[in-house]
Amino acid sequence: MSKKQYTIVLHGQNADYLFYPRSSKSQLRKVSKFSRVYKGESSDGKPVVIKMLPSDLSKNNTTVQQFRNEINWYGLHPNLLAPFEYIFQDGRHFLIADYVRSIDLGFYLRYVRTFKKTRIKLAITCGLQLLDALEAIHNLGYLHGDIKPANVLLLTRRMRFINLKQPHFQLLDFGMAHKCGEFPQALNEHTRRPFVLVYSPPEKVLGFDDLVGYHSDLYHVALLIYEMITKEPPYVSRLSVMIMNLQTSFPLPERKIIPKPLMDVLSKAASKHHFKKPPNHYPKKEVYQKLSEAIANRYHTVQEFRQALLDFRNSYFT
Repeated sequence: MSKKQYTIVLHGQNADYLFYPRSSKSQLRKVSKFSRVYKGESSDGKPVVIKMLPSDLSKNNTTVQQFRNEINWYGLHPNLLAPFEYIFQDGRHFLIADYVRSIDLGFYLRYVRTFKKTRIKLAITCGLQLLDALEAIHNLGYLHGDIKPANVLLLTRRMRFINLKQPHFQLLDFGMAHKCGEFPQALNEHTRRPFVLVYSPPEKVLGFDDLVGYHSDLYHVALLIYEMITKEPPYVSRLSVMIMNLQTSFPLPERKIIPKPLMDVLSKAASKHHFKKPPNHYPKKEVYQKLSEAIANRYHTVQEFRQALLDFRNSYFT
């Protein structure tokens, strides 16, 4: 069968977009239950990213609305990469975004090797740029809710060359963004997007949604900075139950490669109560209280966390 038979052409407001959904070269991410992501091309030859909502999720109005809402973040901040157009065609939902030459942090963590000082500087820069992006989101009363290596891009030049002098990071994927204090009610086990255990704060892991706030996004950022420096997640186990126990009950483990002043900053941003037993062994009211006390010790605004990182950077790199 010819390649032409695999082509899908989408008709947007200002351009047409084509892509090859069955070509492995067109797939930018692994196929997931919640989206398909492809590299495509506009009618004027410009490369674009095309995100498609799987047909089985199109029946849930809340899921569709969350998908469509991603275009609301377009142009909000230079460190955010959001789709610029929504298209509904032939019963399917699509988002169109600019294509940028980049690697995600997952690739960086696996394959890029740098000296200690460069690694720390790059991690701090990433953290500061993510905080700038989150400030724009938080100022509108929203949380991003899904900050992890796969959702952070590091822009590159040709041949994946990284500009270490002026690195530029972008946060993407707003499928879990929501108003602070509000959560979609019309989602079920089949349509609710899963969060990644190792990057999620205890209040989210344990299901205390009313404790999730701006500080929860900052928790995500702290863990990303930690992993960019150590090159490994803070908690590692083959058993998800063990990761959940570590994630909800134990502070960030100290590593020699992380300077003590920076470790203090990250530990504060990711403050949690040290439960001596798994949290489900305690009364729910007691768990709630302990989580609240730990959250009170965190940074609660982007400005607080940013200033702490800047103070460390200014003292460490002088």
